[in-house]
Amino acid sequence: MTTNDLLRLIVDRLKKFWYVILLAAIICSLLMVLYARTTPITYTSKATIFSLSGGTDASVSALSAILGAESSKGFSDETSINIIELSQSRTTREAVAAMRIPSMGNKLVAQLLEEDVNTNRSWLEPEVNAPTDEKQLIVWGGKVLESAITATINKNNSFVLTYTGRSEPLVKIISYGIIDKISKFYIDLKIDKARTDFAFASKKVDSLRAVMNGKDNVMIARDKKSLFTPTDRLEYRMPYENMLADKQMIRTQYAQAVTNQQMAAYSLQKATPIIRVLDQPDPPYDKDSHSAVIFGIVGLFAGLIFGSMFLVSGLILKYGKLEAERAIYGKSATSTTATSL
Repeated sequence: MTTNDLLRLIVDRLKKFWYVILLAAIICSLLMVLYARTTPITYTSKATIFSLSGGTDASVSALSAILGAESSKGFSDETSINIIELSQSRTTREAVAAMRIPSMGNKLVAQLLEEDVNTNRSWLEPEVNAPTDEKQLIVWGGKVLESAITATINKNNSFVLTYTGRSEPLVKIISYGIIDKISKFYIDLKIDKARTDFAFASKKVDSLRAVMNGKDNVMIARDKKSLFTPTDRLEYRMPYENMLADKQMIRTQYAQAVTNQQMAAYSLQKATPIIRVLDQPDPPYDKDSHSAVIFGIVGLFAGLIFGSMFLVSGLILKYGKLEAERAIYGKSATSTTATSL
């Protein structure tokens, strides 16, 4: 039994059962076309965002501030929160999943995600059964959004936010929702910081005012005690100079505290978004779908190869067995001819 004999038998087998190979190719091609047709189309939105906040150092970009890239800034500064981590955080995702959309029956985004997945799922995907409890549903929606949101910094040092979904209207709603939640987070952070600064400055002002009033009361009390005493009979001279110096120092601190209070109040009144969307996440979106023609051609070739291998696999196995026996027992151990295959 030689290799030429094996090749001749393989060709004869393929010629004899050519219709089986063709049938396998057609079935595989149809399955691949069906898969391509039923695979859901995905839409990807893209938004480019830049910062409106300015830094004290002109050499440092404003975006680097909200990226937390400045080592000199601590967590106490609201702009040191990393915007990439914020956009992909559980807090942001669940805040988006908890939004209610009036134009879609006032449903939660998490409910719309469940309907979207079940409506646009492929024939290989099982039906999704989201939790019925609202809190658990929001948590589930946040997990679904986790794999669909990407946040990167491109080569131009711009923040790029993308979202991929199966429904164009829902992609638009969620994309704007993510941007709104990011902006709201920074605004709320600025407001909370301004309120804290205002409360601290107000407490300082009240404290210094009380100290100044205490100094005045001390001076008035001493004046009352020495009002009718002749000057030449005073045993000790009243230390008015020291008290006036202390009062002047406290007055200076008081003026600075009032300034800080007014600045905190101004910061509280002017809290505005520190980000702005350069490229809006509006249609047309990047569309990703499977081509039925390409999948059909791939399935056709795969079916031809699979059908051919199935028909000749028996010949190849028997040939391998004979070659193994020949290698172990020698040529005399087998006199099997090609017809035995």
